Amino acid sequence: MGNIADIRSDIGIALRIAALRLRGQMQYRSSFLMQIFGNFIVNFAEIIVLWSLFQNFEDLGGWTLEEVIFLHGLSMVMFSLGDTVANGVQTVPELIRDGNFDRTLVRPMSSYIQAMVNEVSLRHFGLLGQGLLLLGIGMATVSTEWTVAKLLYMTVVIVSGLALFAALFTIEAILSFWTVNSIEAVNAFTYGGSDLGQYPLHIFRQGMRFLFLWVIPVGFMTYYPSLYFLDKPDPLGLPAFAPFVAPVAAVIFCFVVGKGWTFAIRHYRSTGS
Repeated sequence: MGNIADIRSDIGIALRIAALRLRGQMQYRSSFLMQIFGNFIVNFAEIIVLWSLFQNFEDLGGWTLEEVIFLHGLSMVMFSLGDTVANGVQTVPELIRDGNFDRTLVRPMSSYIQAMVNEVSLRHFGLLGQGLLLLGIGMATVSTEWTVAKLLYMTVVIVSGLALFAALFTIEAILSFWTVNSIEAVNAFTYGGSDLGQYPLHIFRQGMRFLFLWVIPVGFMTYYPSLYFLDKPDPLGLPAFAPFVAPVAAVIFCFVVGKGWTFAIRHYRSTGS
């Protein structure tokens, strides 16, 4: 019971810190709005590329433009939320290099929660807005019946995807305890996983499918739930319950990453170690 009370206390403090940081950012509303708009415009180029692709092909691995737009939107929403939640965690490598991470270890509060609120930013809302727009367009244009069960499960899937991408950014922080050159390597899986999740998984080679299903389960967050949402058959032949393993896969992945964070903290010997 004591541990639960400590966690609740830490989360309460973290939420207050996050609110203060966000309130400070809103003092400069013009800059805030320009960041969101710029983020939206940059990512809009991807949609132009997608639209151009379907001007030359009728479908993509049996998926129509409307279905791929839905998949794009779903992946964007998950990634932008995960990136927002884990934005502070991404500053851990810099904190370690300049010695400021040591401060988190002497405070009576979870080091991970402290890292999460070290930097709070809403600049990712441009991508989130774009993702929600594409998701809405996809849902309105695909030829499928939207039931209450599908809508409820979509909420579960989005939360699971949020947790997965936040965990992926945490891996970058974990590796930075031993090397300062981990960021680009991990970005191949975070940003790369988000990009791959925007397309039907079966169009990629077997090695990529294996990596983003069984090692980093992005496919279980985006592709397989979408098969259920869009009433499409599974060309990869996994069991019928595969579209519904998203929350289980996210919990297992986050558990493993959490153990990695604990291991890194236990073996951290201050800057220079």
